[in-house]
Amino acid sequence: MIDNADNLWGRRLRDALTFATVAGSPAYAVSPYVRAGLPDFRPDLPERPDMPDVEDRSVAGVLDKLQAAGYVTTRTMLRETSSQSYLSDGRTVTAVQVLRPFALVGVEYQWSREADSRAIRYGHAYADRWEITDRSYIVPAGWYLVGEIGDYTAELVGVAGMDGDTDGWVFELEGFDASQCAAGCQSCGARWMAYGGSWHFDADDCDADAWDFDDADDIDDTSNTVACPACGIGRVGFDIY
Repeated sequence: MIDNADNLWGRRLRDALTFATVAGSPAYAVSPYVRAGLPDFRPDLPERPDMPDVEDRSVAGVLDKLQAAGYVTTRTMLRETSSQSYLSDGRTVTAVQVLRPFALVGVEYQWSREADSRAIRYGHAYADRWEITDRSYIVPAGWYLVGEIGDYTAELVGVAGMDGDTDGWVFELEGFDASQCAAGCQSCGARWMAYGGSWHFDADDCDADAWDFDDADDIDDTSNTVACPACGIGRVGFDIY
């Protein structure tokens, strides 16, 4: 998906999402055309809707905060677990439209000994030291596809920049919509087929019995083969397409 991207701007959004998920401190989304300096991030100022903190542990959380602030709109195009298709990990593809350009500004807040004393005395105190630690590149307006893997904890693997709406494009990529698995033994010639993410194999134009991958013997992770359930001598390999 990344290799077939229409433009290189996907790297900008990927870097911004990484910035906001690993910062561990506030990451403020700002308009690149508005001057934002250190005084704008004073901890005692009211929250500014035009400069939201979008830091989050997950990419989905960052995108939700950017969407709430009006910077992006999102739509889940695909969400599959490894048990729903022939995948080693689950995968999620999210279509993102950046409505207006933005950049991220990282800010670190610190409390002096005096501020700590006020916090102890009054139960609360604002940080009295802060600095801008980093800035991301500007993310241009446009369409993007965000790719993540993982069944339970999603990991960002890349972002593709697109020149237009992304509906249907990803499913036209060769191999992306794989839904069949062929299995065959080089010794006895028996062949089987499984469909739609299933690991139940039915004979494919031969007299062999059906079988399930979970019941296979002698699984070899190096060669990705199993002992042949038909002849018991050969090895069965797999081809997903």
